[in-house]
Amino acid sequence: QALKQLGWIVQLTSWCSLETFTMSLEEVRLLPACFAFWCCSLSIFAIFAVPFSFKSMEQGKYSVQLQWMTQDILDEVVTEPGVRFVGLGNFLIEFPSTFQTMYFISDQRGVQALGEVDAMYAPVIRGPIRARSADGLEMIVSVSFQWRLQPTALVNLYNILGETMYRDEFVRFARSAVIESCAQFAADKYFTNRTLITDKMFQVMQANFQKPELGLQMEITGLQLREVDLPDLFDDEIANTQEQMQEVEVAKAERQERIIAMERTKLVAQEKVREVLQGALGEAEKVRLANEAAVKQLKIFQTKQAQANSKILQQFVNDSQPFQRLFEIMEIRALNDHTANRMTVSM
Repeated sequence: QALKQLGWIVQLTSWCSLETFTMSLEEVRLLPACFAFWCCSLSIFAIFAVPFSFKSMEQGKYSVQLQWMTQDILDEVVTEPGVRFVGLGNFLIEFPSTFQTMYFISDQRGVQALGEVDAMYAPVIRGPIRARSADGLEMIVSVSFQWRLQPTALVNLYNILGETMYRDEFVRFARSAVIESCAQFAADKYFTNRTLITDKMFQVMQANFQKPELGLQMEITGLQLREVDLPDLFDDEIANTQEQMQEVEVAKAERQERIIAMERTKLVAQEKVREVLQGALGEAEKVRLANEAAVKQLKIFQTKQAQANSKILQQFVNDSQPFQRLFEIMEIRALNDHTANRMTVSM
């Protein structure tokens, strides 16, 4: 635009110069004055135009360039901070490049950066969302999550929703995702399995904010299901049910404790029986070994005795009266082996 304006000025100067040559000689002295005037005008214009043709962008922002003359957006998205030449009258429309937070809560205590930052980075805070469970119970849900714009979708986002309206539309998309995900679970699941509900809500939220075919691309993270407020009667029944379930768990724990105690007693009795059985087996083995040794010794003794008797009988095998002869020899042997001083009656 500055070059176009400069071209118009040059053409005007040329026209004025031609007109000057047609003037009379008395007016020829006006040419230096006109030339000096136009030079001063161009210098003053350049002094003011050049600085306003540069725009700067801070860290933590994206921007798109708006052409002042046509009111069109360029396709290029500026992602790097710094100073950039945009032309006279043109300017940059900025968007946050960092994660922003959206709250659906009733109590704003503890919300960070509230009223302390630029409006571009201020968290989006709305009231809790009214939804219904799969079994039709009305509930009030408090949710928070972090979101960040994708630079590839900024041009379409600006063309559709403008510079600031997108935040209100994002609130509508988020509320729709929460209502849709809440309707897929029964009311009791919000007390027993919130992790499953949070995961499903995160998936639906991502699907609502990831629609490249519509020019919408956002990164969602850190979704938290902060609070679920159900009707008072249902809360009372849930509290009663949880109390009864707790009693059941206590009874189960007591039963398990008794089972463990009885199993311990059973193990002790089994070990005692095993000990008695081992003792009886040891005693029986001892008796068996003793009997086996006695029998073996008796058999050896009887064998030796039989062998000795056999040898003695072989000495009298030809005698007519072998036993009488044996007794006589035994008597003679007893007298020979006996000591005389040990006799009680002298012979």
